[in-house]
Amino acid sequence: MFHSLLKAAALATLTALPAHADSGLGIIGGTLRLGGSDQEWEGGYVAGTVDVAITQNHGLQLDLQYEERTNGGIGRFGSVLYMTPRDGQKYGLTLMVADKNNASATYGQIGAAGMFTVAKDFNFELRTAAGLSADNNLDWITAGAGLHWQATDATRFYAQYDITEFDEQNFGAVAHEATFGLQTRLGNTPASLFAEASRDWLNGRNRADASTTLRAGVSIALGHAGNNQPAFHVSDPMRQLVRRGLF
Repeated sequence: MFHSLLKAAALATLTALPAHADSGLGIIGGTLRLGGSDQEWEGGYVAGTVDVAITQNHGLQLDLQYEERTNGGIGRFGSVLYMTPRDGQKYGLTLMVADKNNASATYGQIGAAGMFTVAKDFNFELRTAAGLSADNNLDWITAGAGLHWQATDATRFYAQYDITEFDEQNFGAVAHEATFGLQTRLGNTPASLFAEASRDWLNGRNRADASTTLRAGVSIALGHAGNNQPAFHVSDPMRQLVRRGLF
């Protein structure tokens, strides 16, 4: 039931997007992404992001995503309540809640993030958060960074890296995840193609070998994100634990 509602909400994102960028209050833009991967255990996914202007200097980013998996799909809700004190800078408080189908597995995290324009067409992102599983009291702290480069009007490159520490009596590990991707717009349309590669691994007591996942799909974007900078990346440190069957 949860994943059906999440799919419908993500798809409805498209109908909520404005036809053009809007500097007024209300929905100013958003993105719908449909993709798949090369892994047998990971099927397709659908995700939607909507950016809402609350005041001239405050906004709200809302994310919905559902990933189909052989061991139970995962639905996620993320949000960033942010402020834009000046051009090229935005800061926010983050929230992420996720639920796994066919199991009692719910977890979430809260944190903070900042994004800075460091050079023309380059944006640098920093984030940190703390999280907790509602089912087994597993908790964690995480930090990450991202880089967004608008190489041309049509092509954007991005990179993300997150490191997370899990330190419990029954499970101890430091999780790493690195992603590199590119997105290119199709002509003068709002549609783009994207491709990315992710590599994750665990160090420590419950170490696990590195694994690489390739993903590709189509993205439809209308309007713009807050402060005319890229949308924040809302991380999910539990993602590889779920994939590896450790949660």
